[in-house]
Amino acid sequence: MKRLLFLSLFVCAITCFVFTNAAAPEVQRTISGTVYDLSSHQPLEGIYIQQINGTSSSSTKTDVSGHFSIIVKNSSQTATLKFSDPDYGDYSTRTEDFDLSKDNTNVSVYMQ
Repeated sequence: MKRLLFLSLFVCAITCFVFTNAAAPEVQRTISGTVYDLSSHQPLEGIYIQQINGTSSSSTKTDVSGHFSIIVKNSSQTATLKFSDPDYGDYSTRTEDFDLSKDNTNVSVYMQ
């Protein structure tokens, strides 16, 4: 009897684990902040920002003050953003990982 009860609990636990991980809920968060030049610390206008992992392909550009805001969707707790300068090519492309369980509403990104 104990053996049957233990086996039933084990099967139930495995089933719950499988379905919990297979149907991980999608996380939607806003990442916002400012992009700066690494050497001069001046804000950068027109930097293209794109989510490169996750369940959406969100993108935006920095405004005249270097500010950006992007809504990301992902089924994991990490979002990866690519920062690039497609208009002038003055800055190297940069990727940054953001932990979606933390507050990412005032981040600073430095490009060189």
